[in-house]
Amino acid sequence: MRFRGIVVAVLLLVAAGCGADEEASAAGDGATTTAPGPDLSEVEFVDETGAEEVEVEARDNVFDAEYIEVEAGTTITFRNDGRNPHNVLPVVEGEVSEIPTEAFDPGDEATITFDEVGDVAYYCSLHGTTTKGMVGAVRVVEPGTGS
Repeated sequence: MRFRGIVVAVLLLVAAGCGADEEASAAGDGATTTAPGPDLSEVEFVDETGAEEVEVEARDNVFDAEYIEVEAGTTITFRNDGRNPHNVLPVVEGEVSEIPTEAFDPGDEATITFDEVGDVAYYCSLHGTTTKGMVGAVRVVEPGTGS
């Protein structure tokens, strides 16, 4: 009798485990997940709206200017002024072009055009994560509506 009770308990646990997996996969079907980005709720963006040229320097372990606001259609030049290679990757894959490591050695420059209105977070995967270390963001606004 005791053996039968153990078998029943094991079967119930296995059945419960299978049911949970099915629910989790059903809930996850078609869902889109994104990597977390830096918390932009308390960040002060530097107003670069109306600027003819906008540059962001990649130095060792930091972007300078980290958080900038530009008008839609603005092209930003990223310049590697550090001693090490860097890259510039969007936190949300495909949100904007990326600058791969092999194209961004010390002294190199590359550009990204920001056409879509919204916040675009980016980071250097060699010197940080999507939330810490070498991170930054561009707030893209409609032309004529800057801070």
